[in-house]
This record gives sequence, C-alpha cells and structure tokens, in this order.
Amino acid sequence: MITPKQIADATMSKEKRATAKNDLLAFYVGRPISYVLTIPFLYTNIKPNTISLISIIPQIIGFFVFYFADSKLALIIAWLMFFLWNLLDGVDGNVARYKKQFSKLGSVYDAMSGYLASALSFFSIGIVAAHFDCLFDDSIPFEKDFYIVLGGLSALFTLFPRLIMHKTISTLMEKDAANDVADRANFGLVKTIALNLKSTTGGAQLLMLVAVLFDISDAFTVCYFLFNTLVMLASLKSILKEK
Repeated sequence: MITPKQIADATMSKEKRATAKNDLLAFYVGRPISYVLTIPFLYTNIKPNTISLISIIPQIIGFFVFYFADSKLALIIAWLMFFLWNLLDGVDGNVARYKKQFSKLGSVYDAMSGYLASALSFFSIGIVAAHFDCLFDDSIPFEKDFYIVLGGLSALFTLFPRLIMHKTISTLMEKDAANDVADRANFGLVKTIALNLKSTTGGAQLLMLVAVLFDISDAFTVCYFLFNTLVMLASLKSILKEK
C-alpha cells in the first residue's frame, strides 16, 4: 500500500520544499493531511485537473452555508468545507507529481480554484460579521451590512495584484518581471509573516476559524480589509516599478 511518506518523497523536491515551507500552517499541517487524503485517489483514474475542479464544490457549499447559517454549528460546518478545499488543493498536485500526469492547463485549474477560495473566504466572513452578533456591535458607526462591502473589497484586493502580476508577465514577456512578489523561497521575515497571514491555506484560514468560534468575525473583516489593502499597495509598487 502507498504510504504518506512515499507520496511526500515523490512529490516534494528540494526546490519546492524551499518555497512551500514559508507557508507554515499549510506546510506543517495541511500538506501532511493531504498526503493521507491523496492515497485513495492514487488507486483511481481520476486526473489531477478533475480533482482541481472537484475542489471548487466544497468552496461553493461553504459559501452558501456561511450565507444562510443561523448557528455556530453551521458556521463550523461552512469552515470545514473551506478546509476540505484546502486539502484537495494539495491532493491535485500530489497526484500529478506522483503519477507524472502533468499538463499545461494543470496550473490554470489549480490557480482558478485557489483564486476563488481566496475571494470567497474573505467575502464569507464579511457576511458572517453582518449576520451575527460580534465584537463591535455596540460601537460601530455604520450599518452591519457594511461588513459585506468590506469583505467584498478585501476579496477584490487579494486578487487584484495577482491579475496585474500576470498581465505584467504576459506583456513584458519576462517571467522574472514580478519575482519580488512571486518568489517565496527568497522572502525575508516581513514578507514571510505577511504570506502566513494572507494565505487562505494557512494563517488566514486558521484565523477564520478563530473568528467564527469566538464571534469576532467583524474584527477579522476589518483587520483583513486593512491588511489586504496594504499588501495590495505594496505588491503593486513592487510589480510596477521600473525594470
């Protein structure tokens, strides 16, 4: 029987480890669990791109459960749907590398799933902040529905630099045009901390759970709106600087 260690050895090169290990929770928690979840897929004919598409399903379910939730249990179930996406996000790559089933569209499918998860995560918690009693309810100077706007903007701001980065690369025809943003292996301390806070497969997902459990979804929404705004501006400055 295939073991998690065999999957790790076959799928984690030295170069990939140097890049992946900076995302601490994803590397030390999510990835080991994904190795276990990968095992049954290796005994099927399901292709990696299909797994990427399957991973979109729990995101959509999680988003709608967040929207219609009326209890703490429902919120936890919604979060678990996003965590399941997190695990499947690792499984598709594990299967591709273990079986050597690579395709040019593979990274596109993977990115599509990841970008959607980033957007829906921040948007979902904004909805929760608007619908549930939270930390700032007695002191906010605006209607609670405004948290939905902040969550939506936070989702937009986490995607926008990526769109500009890809446009920069395609326009300049230089893959290193945005290395300062994309090269995780060479991240310093500040960028590593920012990566872990921003990552929807790592720190951001853990803080989502904390926000749900302790009724601080409003604080999460406000803090990540400010954080994603700052990261967006810093990323755009790095991407658009003169080459």
